[in-house]
Amino acid sequence: MGNLSAIQARMRSIRQTVQIAGAQKLISASRVGKARRMLEATAPYHEHIRQRIAYVLKLAPEVSSPFLDRGGTPPGKRGLLVLSSNTGLAGGYNSNVIKSAEEFMANHPVSQLIVLGQVGRSRLARHLPDEDAIFPMGFPNMYTAREIAEHITRLFEKGEVGAFDIAYTKYYSTVKLTPVVERLFPLRPESFGKADPLAPMMIFEPDADTLMTSLGASYLKGFLYGCLVHAYVSELSSRVTAMDSAIRNGNDIIDRLSLVYNRARQAAITQEITEIVAGASAMGD
Repeated sequence: MGNLSAIQARMRSIRQTVQIAGAQKLISASRVGKARRMLEATAPYHEHIRQRIAYVLKLAPEVSSPFLDRGGTPPGKRGLLVLSSNTGLAGGYNSNVIKSAEEFMANHPVSQLIVLGQVGRSRLARHLPDEDAIFPMGFPNMYTAREIAEHITRLFEKGEVGAFDIAYTKYYSTVKLTPVVERLFPLRPESFGKADPLAPMMIFEPDADTLMTSLGASYLKGFLYGCLVHAYVSELSSRVTAMDSAIRNGNDIIDRLSLVYNRARQAAITQEITEIVAGASAMGD
């Protein structure tokens, strides 16, 4: 009977785990739809800013701005922003983006590291400076994007970094979540492609350099916000997938344990019947 009690305890434990996974799946699934709509809403704004920058680069190819990369990055002057989550239970979401960040840091010396999310901060704690900038990682909003953009801009103006990259998970679909490392600042002119051939003629007021600086600041905040939304949607999608797998695996284990329990119970009943029959036979003799 001791073996049967252990199996029952094991089954109860797994059922509780399955219930927790089910609750996590429902919560994430209820949020992922809104997050996808947010992602779709950011795309037109982001593309509009990209087109305006492409227009300026086409009409004023010699434009100068601190937001443009014209001469490369001095060695040892790179910064990296990593977007992770505050909690686990999201499959390989955190592990993949942290691995991408570590590979990038192995090939490029990073003097300034900023990590959003408690999971990433704990995994990359040895790389973080003693007094690092801390920003909240949760529901994406423009306030957080603006604070990060302003902080990065200040580092660039002080000469502490010559370029800043961002490691995050880009959302393509529920089954395609890709960790990437992309240039955040300054901007590479070639990354904007060619402007629309029907681009309207523009009159720059006050001048092209000032306009590019203004567009660059807006693009930086918008791009950061888009990355935060991509990371948020990817986290929720990964958690839904992970919890769905946990539920299926838990139910499979419960089915196998139920079979083992029934066999052990049947064996115990058979043994008791055999003992009763043997005892009755002995008394009859």
